[in-house]
Amino acid sequence: MSRLSYKFRLYPNKTQTVALDRSLWLLRTLYNAAIQERKEAWKLNRVNISFADQSKQMPDIRQNDSNYMDVQARVCLQTLRQVDKAFRSFFRRVRAGAKPGYPRFKSRDRFKSFFYNREGFKFIDGKLQLANIGLVKIKQHRQIEGTIKEVAVRRENSKWFVLVSCDGIPIQPLIQTGEAVGIDAGIENFITLSDGTQIENWKHYESSAQQLRVAQRRVARRKKGSSSRRKARAILRNIHQKIRNRRSDFQHKISRHLVNHYDLIAVEDLNVKGLAKGRLSKQVHDVAWSEFFRKLAYKAESAGRQLVKVRPHFTSQDCSGCGNRLKKDLSVREHNCLICGLSLHRDHNAALNILSAGLADKGLKYPVADCLPLAVAA
Repeated sequence: MSRLSYKFRLYPNKTQTVALDRSLWLLRTLYNAAIQERKEAWKLNRVNISFADQSKQMPDIRQNDSNYMDVQARVCLQTLRQVDKAFRSFFRRVRAGAKPGYPRFKSRDRFKSFFYNREGFKFIDGKLQLANIGLVKIKQHRQIEGTIKEVAVRRENSKWFVLVSCDGIPIQPLIQTGEAVGIDAGIENFITLSDGTQIENWKHYESSAQQLRVAQRRVARRKKGSSSRRKARAILRNIHQKIRNRRSDFQHKISRHLVNHYDLIAVEDLNVKGLAKGRLSKQVHDVAWSEFFRKLAYKAESAGRQLVKVRPHFTSQDCSGCGNRLKKDLSVREHNCLICGLSLHRDHNAALNILSAGLADKGLKYPVADCLPLAVAA
């Protein structure tokens, strides 16, 4: 594999928490100042300022403002690289004719991470040594493999995490099972497998809708800028974080089961961004297909499995038995072929078509697996 990131929870003490918050505040100020400089240079003099131009100013900035001496110089440069990356992406979108989205200033809630590149960090006996921060307790629940390229310290609500990005992760192939599976993603059921197994859609966002309504009303009733509003917003963020964690945990368990049991996994190459603009946009965002396929992809790669994406056209309309195309509305949940008499759930029929297309794409033949038990906690 080319690159993999590990995410660990940090447990800083009060002094370290103050130092982390202060570093974020200083780097956010630097980020906004860098954007302002580029913006004004172009507006007043039609001059483009590069990363090299801004990085040369860092020694003077650190000398004139002693606060920045408390932040490692490389961390400051990484922040300037973030600005440069934002402008490069902006110009790339302009050239491509897409909606450009000019880089904007970051508020406290939108600037959450800072980066250590190559040095300034060290793992020591279950703790993480960060330059200018100290020795921070870490919950390192797994061994780090490969070569560490970058470390990002991130604040999520009131919690702190470290993301370790590594190169050269070795592939650890699993034992071949000789089985393949097709997966149809849906909203009624999260996924349906080609062996007929249906995994329930837990609707994590919808199940927490009442909690969110109460929390959002609490925020709306508080005075802007008040401490009570900040506390109400923290409660709302925590609910959203719990929804995200539950969804992620559910998808990790499903993707791990599939990778462990199948050599080849065929999925639809869905235009999720386009589907999210339709009348079922809330349900599409809640089910989070893109994130599930991303988890499935990197797990399959690390285990030496094959993940095949097939065209989604007519997978629900074509009969998996005889190939006859029978168009039906989304409300019709059963597939009943008038030619060969095949009768089954439409998602099961689609999963069989996806499997056939995936096998044909690779020129392989696998036996259709029997139904495997899949127990996943909500």
